[in-house]
Amino acid sequence: MSDGECDEGSNWEAILFSAHHNLDNLITIVDYNKLQSIYSPEQTLNLEPFKDKWEAFGWNVHEVDGHDHKKLIECFKLKPSNKRPNCIICHTVKGKGVSFMENNNLWHYRSPQGKEYINAKKELEEES
Repeated sequence: MSDGECDEGSNWEAILFSAHHNLDNLITIVDYNKLQSIYSPEQTLNLEPFKDKWEAFGWNVHEVDGHDHKKLIECFKLKPSNKRPNCIICHTVKGKGVSFMENNNLWHYRSPQGKEYINAKKELEEES
């Protein structure tokens, strides 16, 4: 789910339900890229203290660099504890690895076309 979806009451109802019913086979992955709509969460609807909220709702919480695939795999392999569901908060950067896209809110809404696509693909290939 996205950080913006965490502004929705129905999601928090599902989060409460999952912990209440000890759904320890459940993992929720949150893409916390710090962009909601056209502003940051602080400007739109502040989520902090984000990790504490998940814990208060009865979840085990793991925070990781969402671009670090090895860390993500480690989190996926964690065994459930305390009969609680797991939440993985992935701190990410919108457009990571593409100079003209990184942390640029424009790319929250559109995808690269033509030369933009070619340049983005080139930068990502050079990085890997």
